[in-house]
Amino acid sequence: MGADPDKLERGPDTSSAGESAAPEHAGSRRRLVETRCGFADMARREADAASTRALEARRRYDERLQAVIRAEATVDPVAAHAAKDEAHRAFRAAVAAARGYQQVESAANSWLTEINRVNARVRATESAVRRERDAAQAQQRELTELYEMAESSATMAAEAMRACQAAQAALEAESSGGAEAEPPPAAGSGPVAVAEAPAPAAGPVVVPGAALPPPPPARLLAPAPVGPEPIDGDQPGDWLVIDIRSSQPQAVIRLMRREGAVFAILVDRLAARDPAARSCWQLLLSNFVDAVAAAAIEDAWLEFGKDVPFWSQFTPDEAREVARGLAALGFRFDGFGSFVGGRIPSQRDLALAVGAAGLLPVRIRRWPAPDEAAALFSGAKPAGDAFIAAGAPALTLGELVRLLGRRAEPLADIWNDWDRVRPLLFATNL
Repeated sequence: MGADPDKLERGPDTSSAGESAAPEHAGSRRRLVETRCGFADMARREADAASTRALEARRRYDERLQAVIRAEATVDPVAAHAAKDEAHRAFRAAVAAARGYQQVESAANSWLTEINRVNARVRATESAVRRERDAAQAQQRELTELYEMAESSATMAAEAMRACQAAQAALEAESSGGAEAEPPPAAGSGPVAVAEAPAPAAGPVVVPGAALPPPPPARLLAPAPVGPEPIDGDQPGDWLVIDIRSSQPQAVIRLMRREGAVFAILVDRLAARDPAARSCWQLLLSNFVDAVAAAAIEDAWLEFGKDVPFWSQFTPDEAREVARGLAALGFRFDGFGSFVGGRIPSQRDLALAVGAAGLLPVRIRRWPAPDEAAALFSGAKPAGDAFIAAGAPALTLGELVRLLGRRAEPLADIWNDWDRVRPLLFATNL
């Protein structure tokens, strides 16, 4: 059979295929709009929630900062210092009125009781400040993370909204035969515009797609110094005493001479193998030696350089009296071989100091020249061993508090274990 000429002339019939493809293409476009706009709606809700979480975290952080400020206001170092001053004045008055050893020790224990009370109050307030600071720092880290998350969510919502609007525009342009128009956003599961987050009662409003305000900078102050720990009373043994002339020097003498071997042995005996305790005892013993050395310098208990001719004209006690006379005139040893502030005594100043020591200036055979006077303290060092042997021979708490004065307060931790430390300091077999 031959082909139908009419059909050959018209060509293949494609009308039915074109009519079925058009609805399928339009349905695909609508599904794309629904998918993109549904995701935009979900992204907008997540951005709103992230913004709300960030604002709530900011409110909590501001409240915590106020708590830090309130806690810091309770720390009063001036009041604590005044209370310790009063305790030391009471101690000195009690010692001046004392008629025996037990009364001095009782005064020292009363002083320690008051120092313990002041320190406990200081520690409580500083502990509260530390807790508030730690909590504020944790909230600041959380706030920074929430701000970053809210900003990312807002950016994602804005991108999703642009994709939704592009899909809507393409669908409407195709439906209207190519005329492009910007459709209004629909509600529900259709195209959704990104709305602004409702403003909370306080704080800035964060709009998805807009830049978030930066998280607040830290307003926390540096941690306040921790006060000394509580201290217990001393229970001395009267039979123990420092013997500075012994052929076998006691541990306290070697410690004051800064022998590293005895320092290490004392740390081993007191702290064993506990790393934290070892670090603590190293600091305590070092501070104890430094406090004795500082008090010795203040009272001119010095060992003078052997190569300085001026001091060789005196006995050790006479030389210390001359050094005290110089200090009274304002020419003090700085602890490093020179005079404090670079002040150099003249021959007249030296003669006044010699006279103040109860000596006759005419017996001085050689006065130092001006350049030699500047080096009078060359090679000098504090005689901490002789100083503590003369001022606290039994190493009782009463003796040490009287000898060290205000320098005894930062050593509160060592007084806590003084019943263990004291016998070790008298040992000669370490």
